[in-house]
Amino acid sequence: MKHEIKVPEVSEGVTEGTVVDISVAVGDAVEVDQTLLEFETDKAVIAIPSPQQGKVAEIKVNVGDSVAIGAVIMLIESAAAPADESPEPEQPAEPEQPAEPVAEEPPPAAAVKKAEPVKPAAVNDEPLAAAVEIDLATPRRGDRVAPAAPSVRRLARDLGVDIYQVQGTGPGSRISEKDVRGFVRMTMQRITGGGSAPAVHGEFPGLHAQRPLPDFSKWGEITREPLSRVRELTADAMSYAWSTIPMVTQYDHAQVTEIEAYRQEYNRRAISENRLTMTAILVKVCAAALKAFPRFNSSLDLASKELVLKQYVHVGVAVDTPAGLLVPVLRDADRKGIETLALELNEIAEKTRERKIGPEGMEGGRFTISNLGGVGGTSFTPIVYAPQVAILGVSTATLQPEWDGEQFVPRLIMPLSLTYDHRVIDGADGARFLRWICEALDNPLQLVMKG
Repeated sequence: MKHEIKVPEVSEGVTEGTVVDISVAVGDAVEVDQTLLEFETDKAVIAIPSPQQGKVAEIKVNVGDSVAIGAVIMLIESAAAPADESPEPEQPAEPEQPAEPVAEEPPPAAAVKKAEPVKPAAVNDEPLAAAVEIDLATPRRGDRVAPAAPSVRRLARDLGVDIYQVQGTGPGSRISEKDVRGFVRMTMQRITGGGSAPAVHGEFPGLHAQRPLPDFSKWGEITREPLSRVRELTADAMSYAWSTIPMVTQYDHAQVTEIEAYRQEYNRRAISENRLTMTAILVKVCAAALKAFPRFNSSLDLASKELVLKQYVHVGVAVDTPAGLLVPVLRDADRKGIETLALELNEIAEKTRERKIGPEGMEGGRFTISNLGGVGGTSFTPIVYAPQVAILGVSTATLQPEWDGEQFVPRLIMPLSLTYDHRVIDGADGARFLRWICEALDNPLQLVMKG
């Protein structure tokens, strides 16, 4: 007996993903919970296991295919199938079996009858051909084709919508009627200020649609490579954030001479898994700052005209991976010591680089830290990741002379940059928040005194 293996629901809001690896071949015997393939979606790679024992009868997808949640990806022939056939000798008690041959005859007859109505329909070939000629003229812009059915394109024309401005939510970014109507509704909300209509949830379709590109091959040889799923999602999220959030970046410098000396001394005594990084220290400092400045741990709900304040502190940490920038989340950072945070951060960063982290490991972040200190640079402007309202950028610490009242002494100075949503946070609050972090790094007792 063959069983259909479908793509399970992997996370709330996820509708599709990309097959990045197939671990079995047709004819392979598989055990329960054995990985069949790896499925990439929403910046995570999920291993899809076999729900049962058996043999792979058919594989319906290929590496690189975009597959919807619930789609059939494989057929597995259950090992119990032969055992099911053994009871069939009992079929002498099936005198009603003649009903099956009788049941088999109608389908061919029905099929013949279905073929006949096609002929009368052929009489209307001309109007059908005219309709097809209009509807199937797929709109093109250069090499781009709108991925939409004729009825969807007709609806877009009727509503005065440029279909290239609509972001499809179907498999392969296919555009549906729901996408077109949603685009119109959201556009009107944006123009009129929202009114009583529900808020725009998630991405704003078409907000960052790209204009057609010129033909670059006119000026020389070119090559093309498909965007990875991570790069596609990053481009989409960053474009949305840049287009919708009025951002301000505040700069400051933290004196980290003593805390860096303590970190190095700690690591001389620690095993590799427990090594303390500056990022782990920053997670704890930022968690305490978020408790002291709760507006930085919020999200703006324009439709309801409310600020959503979180009572939990989950901090995301940007991790550089071969696939692109991913942001795993350390939960309840305010309730954990730096040693625990360091251990969790080391583990989650390693899992992220190996793409073994699930969607739940990258959800729920309320504030993000992007530390480029190990790469280099004096400062940079990070982009707020909606619906968060702030992000901290960390650059390379350098030794600089500092006047102590009597003489210049060498101090290790770490540049920090805080980008925030100016609709939620004013400049003075941004400066206070960043100064609080700098003072806590200079004097960790600040965490106890004001945390």
